[in-house]
Amino acid sequence: MKKYYKKDNQIIYNCDNLELLKSLPDNSINLIYSDILYNTGKDFNDYNDNLGSPKEAIEWYRPRMIEMKRVLKENGSIFIHCNWRLDSYLRVLMDEVFGLKSYRNTIYRKFINERGLYRDFDSQVDTILYYVKNPNDFVFNEIRDNKKRLFPLFEHGYIKNQSESFEVGEYKIELPEKTHCIFGKFAVQEIYKNGELVVKNGLPYRYSNVKPISNVWLGDEMLDNYSHYSSNSEYDTPKPLIIIETIIKMCSNENDVVADFFLGGGSTAVAAKKLHRKGIYCDINSKACNITIARLENEEFSN
Repeated sequence: MKKYYKKDNQIIYNCDNLELLKSLPDNSINLIYSDILYNTGKDFNDYNDNLGSPKEAIEWYRPRMIEMKRVLKENGSIFIHCNWRLDSYLRVLMDEVFGLKSYRNTIYRKFINERGLYRDFDSQVDTILYYVKNPNDFVFNEIRDNKKRLFPLFEHGYIKNQSESFEVGEYKIELPEKTHCIFGKFAVQEIYKNGELVVKNGLPYRYSNVKPISNVWLGDEMLDNYSHYSSNSEYDTPKPLIIIETIIKMCSNENDVVADFFLGGGSTAVAAKKLHRKGIYCDINSKACNITIARLENEEFSN
């Protein structure tokens, strides 16, 4: 395997990602983000995005998902960027490989404004499936600002082990019938330790400057810089850096190892380097690797 290595960034050329994954040690990656093959059925100049039927595509992905779980550290996370063609099938596969409790969320990203589609709803959204290796221990850095807000930590409906009254420090949580703590007793205790717990009439609230990040990502900065007329030296839909930067900031720490096994236009490598993470990347096409290296060497990064 031909490699590029510079300042904690490894890029492996012309490499089937399954081959690379099998060569990596257990528990060695903190965060995986991959904008995968969508199985559009299209044959491009430098790669073929045709994995067959959805069943055939999922069987192609299965060993790769198994290896991705293996190489993830115990507190690691994985984000798989896809679209309507495979997202529901991949969700089932990842539930199987990672476990139902390891599913955290699905991010819906508006990637394009209206187009002139014929006799159909205009598809403007793609999806990012978010799983963790260990649902009881994973990195998630909340975003904060200067505004404090009061968030209720309860809602209607009975859930076993989340609907019982309990004590936290000097407070007694007294949940009404058919009510439960949204995040469970352990989370309420953590919120108390952070000095953010407020109890009113026995009901728990969080008073915090945490800034909620929606799983619906809109805005012009989220849109693909789409072009039907890309040059031979570029891809036409590189993912905006803000998408990957947000994921990296929230689900990894400085000096962690970020991996992308479908490198494409190299946005993951650029975002990771900008945020002082180490990286390991591969693509089966030398074009993708060359584009990424050029971007890494041309971008200006702060120390």
